[in-house]
Amino acid sequence: MALSVLSPCWCWDMPFALLRTKIQLNTQVRRFFSDVVTNSQMNWSRRSVIKYLNTKQNAAKSQVFDSEIAVTEQKSTGFSNSYRDIHRAVDKFVQCSTATAELFFQDNVDRYFAPYTSLIQSSGYGKTRLVLEASRRMPTMYVNFRDQASSGHPPRTTKAIASLFDGLSDTNPMAYVEDLTYRIALAVHNGRKLGPLDPTGVDFKSTTTSWAWDLHAATTDLHRTLAYIPDSQSPPVLLVFDEARVTTSTFPIQGNDVSQFRLIRRALRLCAGAYPQLSFVAVFVDTTSRLSNFSPPASKDVSARTLEGDGHLFEPFVLRGTYNVFFSPLTEKVSDWSVFATSSDYLLAGRPLTAMTCGVITEDFKFLSRKLNCGLVLAEQGNGALSHMLCRLGSFVDPHARLAGQLVAENMATLISVSHDRERMMVMYLPEPKLAIAAARKWDDEALFCNVLVPSLQTALASGAVTAGARGELAAQIAVLRAFDAVSNRRTGLAGSAVPLMEVLTQLLPPGADAHVDLKQVVPLDLHDAQVACAQFVSIDHRIHRGTLAELARLHCGVVLRDQQQGVDFAVPILKGELGLLLFQVKNYQGPITKGALTEIFHNMLPSKAFGSERIVPAETLKQMDMKCVRVLMQTGGGNGEASVYRPRKSARTGGMLFLDGIRSRCLSGKACDVVNSVCRGMMAVDEFVRQGDQLRAGCNVSTSRYEYLFEFRTEMGSVIGHIPSFEDLTVKDLRSLCSKYNLSQGGRKADLVQRLSSHPAAVKELEGDEFPHRAAG
Repeated sequence: MALSVLSPCWCWDMPFALLRTKIQLNTQVRRFFSDVVTNSQMNWSRRSVIKYLNTKQNAAKSQVFDSEIAVTEQKSTGFSNSYRDIHRAVDKFVQCSTATAELFFQDNVDRYFAPYTSLIQSSGYGKTRLVLEASRRMPTMYVNFRDQASSGHPPRTTKAIASLFDGLSDTNPMAYVEDLTYRIALAVHNGRKLGPLDPTGVDFKSTTTSWAWDLHAATTDLHRTLAYIPDSQSPPVLLVFDEARVTTSTFPIQGNDVSQFRLIRRALRLCAGAYPQLSFVAVFVDTTSRLSNFSPPASKDVSARTLEGDGHLFEPFVLRGTYNVFFSPLTEKVSDWSVFATSSDYLLAGRPLTAMTCGVITEDFKFLSRKLNCGLVLAEQGNGALSHMLCRLGSFVDPHARLAGQLVAENMATLISVSHDRERMMVMYLPEPKLAIAAARKWDDEALFCNVLVPSLQTALASGAVTAGARGELAAQIAVLRAFDAVSNRRTGLAGSAVPLMEVLTQLLPPGADAHVDLKQVVPLDLHDAQVACAQFVSIDHRIHRGTLAELARLHCGVVLRDQQQGVDFAVPILKGELGLLLFQVKNYQGPITKGALTEIFHNMLPSKAFGSERIVPAETLKQMDMKCVRVLMQTGGGNGEASVYRPRKSARTGGMLFLDGIRSRCLSGKACDVVNSVCRGMMAVDEFVRQGDQLRAGCNVSTSRYEYLFEFRTEMGSVIGHIPSFEDLTVKDLRSLCSKYNLSQGGRKADLVQRLSSHPAAVKELEGDEFPHRAAG
């Protein structure tokens, strides 16, 4: 039985009709399976279909084959549009490919594994379009493994795949590699004959030329060509494998699981050694594959370790040059940032995909949200929920964590750089307001925000994959973004749009604080009518300067300042005049802040003090910035949920400082406040974990009450959990009953009820004594 890349594994002999009766399929998979049965060309293998059926994520993805996502992607690729290359990305890629071929073919066969590299970056950066532009300078043979049912562009190159892989042995790996080696040589030979693409061409020449993949006809010509040494100035032939993730699927051969990619890689090595005159370089490209698929770390590369010599891999080409190609940088100083409040240019920032539209902006956001979630509709699986959080927060993903590669491959994170040994990668969510707005629409779903999104961040922090830094700052960023969202949703319906500064500050206040908090004492008179805009926060690790602040104002982004920045943790540009900033300082600890500490914090937050060593502007201008900024101190570690204005002497011109003692903002519901505050805690307390576990078992038929269960746990495990009962153990219904008993208010959230009872001596005595009504079972 011949092995075809149409079916990277083996087909099986069980009739499809019989298999249908043996497997219970859900609606989505049944539709997909029907397509498999009626389309014999798909020729799916047993292993691949069973894997498909057993994977919820792939089952959900089956709807993408004929969905608007594929259609939108096809429209968004812009292959017929003129190519913008402001960072010379094509030049760099051609140079990298040429250097790879030269290094390998110049007596370095033993040093390098094979003449190939990988082109890597997150989805939407235009990797395939880059290769098309490179084909105008280098002869290119293009192979695309895209699924036949997909409407994406470029389409599957059926003839190319058949010419290379049809009829190869599925029982003898050496025979497979030897036959493929010769076919690759024939393909490279035809590529040399084809030559580069014409300047006006809109598709790969090997796709539009009828004889390009007629490898049998090239056999005779190849032997004549091998006697010819090409001109040293001739560029190498580019052999491109696009959508190549299917080649990484393993199949059993002679008792071992082998991936098609490993066999292709060995064939590339043998071809280069047997036919050095051909001079070529292979490039593996894929949107949703991880770096380790095609350029694995040396410690995990089984094939490389079997080679004599070093067996190095060439470094992957990280595509960065297409970022912000539609977002032109500022060319002159802007003296009034209010012009950015009415401009929609910020929606063009980021990768080409985010700048391209399909005509209805709402559909753009739905599309981008699905891209954040690896093509799925709901952010409830995998890292989709986490990506909806991280793309708006100034956070840091651990370069050693496996999560870093997953976020790039599946969740739209941008790969910044890869270490030489490919063991570490720097990953970030760059300023892409449109992507952040798409995520903000998911934040608006209260249940999703509280039950899925924020918990996904807490889990990532606990695992260490996302570096916590100052957890209080993350919680504060979330609260501030929700305040911006609340105002923009009411005014414009578009998160990230410019909104009144005073209204954002009002949303940060706890309910009922308006009566005793006068925001006019916080905001300088000239800024009472100012606007602000913030779709996301972006971390920077350099000294800010005037140009940085102007670009952030234009992008409708806030900035998280570098570690050890004095006085200020993060800031949002104020869109009035120039150099106005909404400044935030975060303290993540419990207990009151003394008046002396407040005075010190106030003065440290003045731009003339905080940025005195930055030299962003002359010293005199820094003094003027003191009167153009608004200061907010947020204590996130605990607090009583109150707000106040701190205004020391001689602050008439600079305004006072808004002090938020705890996150109880009106832009957050009671449950949302509790969830956001949970981010501040470095680890989950045993009490909290047990309570959550008890809530999960509430659906079971258990005779003991919730309180009885927790009391027994405290008695048995007193060394790790407080043995004294807590009002937190009780349900809201029980707490309100106790409040009624002691003539306390029964309104508010659970935290409010607990606080009232904890402050009532008689209630505390009853809780700790034997007369407590729930104590009998103990």
